[in-house]
Amino acid sequence: MKTLKLFATLRDLAGQKTIDVPFTHGQTVRKLVEDITLINPALGAEILDENGDLSGAVHILVHGRNCEWLNGLDTTIKETDIVTLVPPVAGG
Repeated sequence: MKTLKLFATLRDLAGQKTIDVPFTHGQTVRKLVEDITLINPALGAEILDENGDLSGAVHILVHGRNCEWLNGLDTTIKETDIVTLVPPVAGG
């Protein structure tokens, strides 16, 4: 199991600060998102668009780096990686 941290509106959507999902060392972000969708379909719907691509409504950080800057949904996750789900933030 891997505990994912949720922030801001994602906490409201999930109804909790964290979500536990099945995990195997070396699995991809894609598999993680599939498991999130099974556990919490509303949260999964925010992460992916209708084509199965990252929607941009949720940033998935793998050990502090946005997975889009790594290998996107094909980014592998290590046992020691912290995974965080964050909605986009704007301000001024």
